[in-house]
Amino acid sequence: MKVALVGVGYWGEKILRNLVTLLGPARVVAVDVRLGGRASIEELYPGMRFCDSLETCLDDDEIGAVVLATPGDTHARLGRQVLEQNRHLLVEKPLATNIYDAYELAWMAAERKLQLMVGHTFLFSPRVEALTQAVWAGRIGQVQYVNTARLNLGLFRDDINVIWDLAPHDFSIVFHVLDELPVMVQTMARSSVRQGIPDVAFINLSFPSGAIASVAVSWRAPRKVRNTMVVGDQGMVVYDDTQPDEPVKIYDRGVVAQESSSFGEHQLTYRYGDTVSPHVSAQEPLLVQLRHFLASIDGGGACLSDGWFGLEVVRALEAAESSWRHGGHPVEVRGQTLKRPA
Repeated sequence: MKVALVGVGYWGEKILRNLVTLLGPARVVAVDVRLGGRASIEELYPGMRFCDSLETCLDDDEIGAVVLATPGDTHARLGRQVLEQNRHLLVEKPLATNIYDAYELAWMAAERKLQLMVGHTFLFSPRVEALTQAVWAGRIGQVQYVNTARLNLGLFRDDINVIWDLAPHDFSIVFHVLDELPVMVQTMARSSVRQGIPDVAFINLSFPSGAIASVAVSWRAPRKVRNTMVVGDQGMVVYDDTQPDEPVKIYDRGVVAQESSSFGEHQLTYRYGDTVSPHVSAQEPLLVQLRHFLASIDGGGACLSDGWFGLEVVRALEAAESSWRHGGHPVEVRGQTLKRPA
């Protein structure tokens, strides 16, 4: 089987490098290469084929899967073309720019028994896996709240706002780690550079278990921040993606309320235990993600970030934007527990 990559720009070049690592250049077909990029790709990967259009690419029966690394507003249209031609599909986040298109893609894939995977790459990060395992193993007890921050200076975009650009990363991480979907989303955002395109947003979410989460995203920050903190009733775990060493730390710390001798009063006791930093593999998340996609095609198993998961991320993004447009009014969404992968 050959795999076609549609959209060889900044991110597409990273996908291309990893696809060639997994399959070799002869089994990868590049489509829609950015201007001036073809010569350098031919030099790096001799023997690679190129197609001028997705339509031409889909005429090749040897191509069994397509990876879409194109702008978000093209995902629905191009994704339909791929699925209609009965090819497996990996589409970069978000799955679509509205819930109706996202549902259609997820349903088409399920109906045709095709793999549809959404490129929520952080779910395949060994660092996020270490964070998730700490929570799922009960090392911090019952989760009470999550706080995430994804901040930087730029890159400003004209096609989408900061909510749709950055929040998909944190939504996918939070939903996966908590193993559930939100029941309410509330957003405060501001457009300080371009009118009508928020460049900073603060998103609050609540979940069926009672846990709450706060997600901060910004294109206007003095330094790069990639931080996730999960606090439970028995401990805390922090994942800092900017740290080359010890990116995940588990804190045996907490607060205990004990009854005092006075009626109705409580004495607070603070617990300071050990801090543990688990070993984290140095594997590139994108390589892990692509290997997972190819394995799901070969074995028929469900993708970790399948179309239905991608649909729920789009549902939350749509609710977050709706809340911002209505002055921060909370928007109810359907919360449910996710089925953990075996």
